[in-house]
Amino acid sequence: QAFQPVPKPAKVRQGHVTRSHEERRRPKLTFKQDPFNILSVENVPKGKLSIIEALTALNNHKHHPDTWTAQKIAEEYSLELKDVKSLLDFFIPFNIKVIPPTDRKSV
Repeated sequence: QAFQPVPKPAKVRQGHVTRSHEERRRPKLTFKQDPFNILSVENVPKGKLSIIEALTALNNHKHHPDTWTAQKIAEEYSLELKDVKSLLDFFIPFNIKVIPPTDRKSV
């Protein structure tokens, strides 16, 4: 038999729980057409967001900041308010503008 090193036990920082004991929730939003199953998430740890949820929350706040406040996003997705405030301060969804091609006849 080949030598196989013994894996070291996982270190748990004070105040954190191991993955098997994390409280999890079902995602509020999922991506329906994901042929490679990259974006499909079955459960999310509380205090975290899936990519789809993060983009949706950022977009909702951008278009309706009076409705989608940091407090509402924190409650909706089971997040801490300080984390949501940081998310809204440092991540801004960009706009994509499609410029229609010019008609060659008009040139």
